Amino acid sequence: MSNHPGQADAAASTTSHRLARADCTDEDATFDYVVCGAGPSGSVLAGRLAADPAVTVLLVESGGDDDDERVRDPDLWPANLGTERTWGHVTEPNQHLNGRRLAYATGRGLGGGGAVNAGVWARGHRSDWDSYAEATGDPAWGYAHVLEHYRGTEDWQGAPDPARRGTGGPMRIRPSQDVHPLFTAFLDGAEATGMSRFDSANGALMEADSGCAVRDENIHDGVRQTPFRRYVADRAGQSNLTVFPHTTVSRVLLSAGRAHGVEIVRDGKPLRVNASQEVVLSLGALGTPAVLMRSGIGDGDELRNLGIPVVQHLPGVGRNLDDHVRLPCVWEATDAPLPVPTRSQAVCLWQDETRPGAPEFVMYLSPAPSVSPESAAQYPPPERCFTLMPAMRLRRGSRGRVRLASTDPMAGPRIETNFLADPDDVRSALSAVAMAREIGNSAALRPFVEREASPASSVKDTVEAFVRNAAETFWHQSGTSRMGRDEGAVVDGRLRVRGIEGLRVADASVLPHVTVANTMAPSVVVGERAAEILAAEQG
Repeated sequence: MSNHPGQADAAASTTSHRLARADCTDEDATFDYVVCGAGPSGSVLAGRLAADPAVTVLLVESGGDDDDERVRDPDLWPANLGTERTWGHVTEPNQHLNGRRLAYATGRGLGGGGAVNAGVWARGHRSDWDSYAEATGDPAWGYAHVLEHYRGTEDWQGAPDPARRGTGGPMRIRPSQDVHPLFTAFLDGAEATGMSRFDSANGALMEADSGCAVRDENIHDGVRQTPFRRYVADRAGQSNLTVFPHTTVSRVLLSAGRAHGVEIVRDGKPLRVNASQEVVLSLGALGTPAVLMRSGIGDGDELRNLGIPVVQHLPGVGRNLDDHVRLPCVWEATDAPLPVPTRSQAVCLWQDETRPGAPEFVMYLSPAPSVSPESAAQYPPPERCFTLMPAMRLRRGSRGRVRLASTDPMAGPRIETNFLADPDDVRSALSAVAMAREIGNSAALRPFVEREASPASSVKDTVEAFVRNAAETFWHQSGTSRMGRDEGAVVDGRLRVRGIEGLRVADASVLPHVTVANTMAPSVVVGERAAEILAAEQG
């Protein structure tokens, strides 16, 4: 496959033509592998599998192609929200957030979330990967082995770091360019709190207890480099790779404890396609458990209540929904020039006494208001402002759940976030806001700050009320088909669905908990691990 990002992106219209020619098949067609979902994990896996000309691969995606300026230009990422490029999920009311429902979008289309996000490349901390290795009993999920995957995936454009960064891989990764003084001041303010400053957001920082850096991004010549573009697009004309856009996976076809294909919906009509080797679900932390449940895999009592025959009782399906709780705090800006882009150029990671042991908090800065409707009503954002967005991981007591609303494959699932159900997470949220305020009110940011607009109070009850109205998602949904060896696990360390042959899951839903920051780069590694596992097992 070409390692020149510009070639794939210049060929967007050509690829769309190839897909148009490849998007029809006969009923009951058979492929070696059927990969469901063209997000980061599914794209990586499909591209790696199709590198072998003896293997036939079908990649199924519910959304359309990625020939769209909102995809190519990462500064336009917010314009994708509420469009055909996302699933417009809305959560159930959360009593811990004053009964609020959250907009909970996920990516839809070739590239999935990797085509509509803010372009952050964040690998995950050493402690994240080592904890996954412990949970699965498989050292190949540990940091040392995963680091080799990252080195093989990257074409790193920053300062050389041969021990941690790779060159010549399919993903062109670089530090943010032409960093605006606002973000430099943000990093200076973080340093003043005691955080160390690192040369890269994904080098030694991902092995440290805390720190800050200019962020890394998957952008080249101003164009987003999606995993779909870098792993699949150049192969779209190969005879052994078929890509189905505008196709929804209804359920996995199962018999005698084995997956042998999937039922899909195209143009409103159900079709069946067969898999002679494996079916792999890469539909994300909301879509994957929904398909598993529609296929009869999940909590037996709940499936029976929906009239779904139980094939495999796995009560962990849909449970353990993890995410980053975003807690936006706003400052009115002075007349000093603010950056135009909608993306942050710097990141902070840290731990504190409420969450010791490894970084549990992440923070970005947006040069614009980025707050919940309820928070905006309580604290109207000034016309000129910037937002510090600290975020935190959830303890087990605050993990959520995904359930089926109906058996209709076009119906969205019921999503219970359960944010802040654990009182200790409320403590951590107050701590995260305190860190944002310390940095936002620091001497380093004073040239940009007219006043603190929200929460603008140190009264504990006032700040807690602010937190419950301000809390939002960072769209880093994970954990709903988690790996492990206990009864609540859905897949094992080889990504096999427990009790079912020929069926695996490869996306962020397998992660036992969300990584310390954004989830696209970890999802790429999940795809690489799936390809590595299948290659080892199938030869």
